[in-house]
Amino acid sequence: MTISKIFQKSTLCLAVFAIVVFGFAACGGLSRLTDNPAQTDAVYGNGGIAVQKGDYLYFTNGYIDTSAVGDTNEYGNIDVSAIYRVKLANGKVVEKNVELDKDGNKVVDKKQELNDIEIVVPKVAGFEYSNLFIFGDYIYYTTPNHLKDGNLDVMSSYLNFYRAKLDRSGGIDLLYTTENENTNVSVTMYQTGNNVYHLVKDGSKVVLTTINGNSRNQTVLSENATSVAMPKYANSTDVVASIDNKIYFTESLSTEDNSSLNGTALKAYDLATKQTSTVFSREGETYTIKGTSGEYLYYTKEISANPGQLPLIYALDNTLTVETEISSVPVTTSEDATSKISSYALVSSEYAKSIVYYDGTNSYFKTANKNAIKIASSDVVNNLVSIEGDKLYYMADSTLKCLVYTSSDNTSTTMIPASDTPKADAVANFDVSGDMVFYFVKYNENYYMHYANYGATDDEGNKPYSHFIGKLQPADYLDEETEEESA
Repeated sequence: MTISKIFQKSTLCLAVFAIVVFGFAACGGLSRLTDNPAQTDAVYGNGGIAVQKGDYLYFTNGYIDTSAVGDTNEYGNIDVSAIYRVKLANGKVVEKNVELDKDGNKVVDKKQELNDIEIVVPKVAGFEYSNLFIFGDYIYYTTPNHLKDGNLDVMSSYLNFYRAKLDRSGGIDLLYTTENENTNVSVTMYQTGNNVYHLVKDGSKVVLTTINGNSRNQTVLSENATSVAMPKYANSTDVVASIDNKIYFTESLSTEDNSSLNGTALKAYDLATKQTSTVFSREGETYTIKGTSGEYLYYTKEISANPGQLPLIYALDNTLTVETEISSVPVTTSEDATSKISSYALVSSEYAKSIVYYDGTNSYFKTANKNAIKIASSDVVNNLVSIEGDKLYYMADSTLKCLVYTSSDNTSTTMIPASDTPKADAVANFDVSGDMVFYFVKYNENYYMHYANYGATDDEGNKPYSHFIGKLQPADYLDEETEEESA
């Protein structure tokens, strides 16, 4: 059976599954949550493993590898890697009332229980491709597909995108099921006006779902895209740049009718008019989009008519007419190149027409028409977690580090307290949102969420304030000899 036929069947099964889930969620034992954040409360941290709305923090409780998910990932079956929420007090989680022994010493909380913690969605959300978004009264999340293909193998390397009400009422809505494995899929979400946009690059397919309340409209922007801009807006207070009123993607000029054409076309889909236009389409020019930042679209351009010319990096302004060369250093992975950019990333929107890049030995900060500044004698680009303001967060030495990228040779700062050993095998296992750094820590059997809060102090006035956040399973209690087990 071909993969397309598998997914035709899978889509039907998922549709039935979604209907079943509606009934289960509404009457399957999970009551409606009370004391919810207001619809107008600000949201911070969209796109990561934790997102805050109002006084509530919504997070993936723990981590599980996709290969271990199996066919158990049905609504109601999951607890460790599910989505939970906890109410914050002055930006902190609050433990249950401290218990003292007869000598007045604090009794160890074996469960590390917190006040006001509740499960929101009992499905896998903490895994290699976690991302949570909140818009209005809904939380949007990614989860491994638990259905089986024609060979009865669980398709957990494929992804489902869902949304659920923050108050846990109703059921869960299936937005999209991928046709490609998770390593070839990317997703982003943002909002303009009353419309929420869910954008997926699924292999070479680009799918946009426009959401307005209960109305959802899905459009396939391209079936053979070679690159796509995926706008990123972490906070509801962020102003969406006018350039992101369009979705940008590239397609090969080569077609079945004319396979000899060389290069790519750069296209733009207008969110308002719902029309696609061509920005550039010149035979022999190949464009590869990196993304948007501020009011600029960034991409590399290679011109085959110029013998020996390697791709250079450009920024296109929001009128789509003014193109600026960012660096005369070519983009190539060739070991023979003495001056090159092997990989690069976009920086914060306040630093217009700027990038950070790695040349195979050192990392640099580069602004158009200015000399590059060396910022590290290591690769901070391919291990990049996020960039906020003038700070670059990256994974190194099995932890999370930070440096200021706008001045030369900065000393990095370790962001994870020495008392915690984070799961540091992938950048997706770290999340930075303002003063909060989220990460997973291994207990007896499972990984659970922790955070370091650089905007708060512990009881002794120390920074950073680090804390377990989540709900443990009995096998992971700090002391396994609990009263329940010995009873």
